[in-house]
Amino acid sequence: MAGKFEELLKELSVQLDSEFSIDQNKGCLIAFDENIKVQLELDENQEYLIVFSIISAVPPGKFRENVLLSALKENDKFPYVAAFGYLEKENSLAMFNFLYLDSLNIDILTSYLAAFVDLAALYQNDLLHGQTSPILKPV
Repeated sequence: MAGKFEELLKELSVQLDSEFSIDQNKGCLIAFDENIKVQLELDENQEYLIVFSIISAVPPGKFRENVLLSALKENDKFPYVAAFGYLEKENSLAMFNFLYLDSLNIDILTSYLAAFVDLAALYQNDLLHGQTSPILKPV
């Protein structure tokens, strides 16, 4: 399946007018801008493409507790663009998903990445402005 991953990266290179390839860690880091970076890599069994991004550092305290609680609530909803997690080593909120490689093509991947990056940017912006979750804001 590594061949399919390489092929998707080649097609993604054309779509996004950038050069992407598998690095020495068997992944590919894509910088969509200076703030949004998305890591793509295959799982151990090479059945799923893992899509991962660190959203933002979240300082200790009540704000972090509220952010993580909101993220957990989002993880309980379906369907979702990504699941949220906390990286203790980085003190950061992150998001990720596992996409079944056999069902992926370039159109599905580019559409998914657009939604993933939009959600990461939305969260990043709202966390920067003191909001715990853009999804749970009152309308």
